[in-house]
Amino acid sequence: MRELMSYLPENYPASRETTAFQEALQPEAELMWRARDELLAQLDLYTATWGLSYWERALGLPNGGEADLDGRRRAVAAKLQGRAATTPQVVKDVAETLLGTGVTVIELFGEYTVMLETETGYRPGPGAARLGERLREMMPAHLDWQMVFPALIHVLIRPQLGVRLSESSLPDRKRQLPPGPVRVGTALGCRMSITTLPAQAEGGQ
Repeated sequence: MRELMSYLPENYPASRETTAFQEALQPEAELMWRARDELLAQLDLYTATWGLSYWERALGLPNGGEADLDGRRRAVAAKLQGRAATTPQVVKDVAETLLGTGVTVIELFGEYTVMLETETGYRPGPGAARLGERLREMMPAHLDWQMVFPALIHVLIRPQLGVRLSESSLPDRKRQLPPGPVRVGTALGCRMSITTLPAQAEGGQ
């Protein structure tokens, strides 16, 4: 309850002068309460709007300007998470915050590489670019990193029936792919300038 009259003793509403005075002050009080609520909202990352520029400046992030609020909030949250030692869990938390999807972190010790694989079907967006920037900041200099975005593609099998064919058969192909969805992936890393398909598609699922 933010009515000024509610803060006065019960007998005050009977006074017309007091009621008129409080009603005159009510609009100004509402403006002050609204300003207070908006200021407090800027102290919470997930409700901040114009206050995000202060978060970004304090953390050394580029000003998001007209970028979407959700993306800017994710960038700030990832920066806060990445201030600890770079462990697989920290990398996972930062990646999931920026991408908004599940991420598996795989350490390839013999190759000095850390691979981040998203859930199948994730489509890279602005968060992938932000994650690339954060990984360049977080990763030790001797480690390479790679982001993999698996996807499912559908292979069309056409059975053939005719006078000279007594049963369904597959068309003659040099390399047969299994029917149904086939799992492939695009990869992006600090030593790869463009996304590329893997050399071989994995088996059907």
